[in-house]
Amino acid sequence: MDELEVADAYRLPPYVFATITPDGAMLLDSRRRGKWFAVNPAGARLLRALLDGANLHLAAQSVANHYRAQHTSVWIDMARLTADLCDRGLLLKPSSGVRKW
Repeated sequence: MDELEVADAYRLPPYVFATITPDGAMLLDSRRRGKWFAVNPAGARLLRALLDGANLHLAAQSVANHYRAQHTSVWIDMARLTADLCDRGLLLKPSSGVRKW
């Protein structure tokens, strides 16, 4: 069989429930007795872009453009936030690589 290259977007795990608004986001981790995590408006904008299929670079650029901020500093902050969400199990990284069918 031929190999198929697969790449997808960031996504929430099935045990995380999210409410994302322009005012921020709330993430509920149902694994840990309903522990809530709050995300500020800039983080919510990033999270929405990532879940809509943007890569980290484009999502951070969207945040920087919205707030008219320097892209480099925004990218650093947004990369840290993304890593923290992934480390806590609140956000799943895109898979990339080769999948055999």
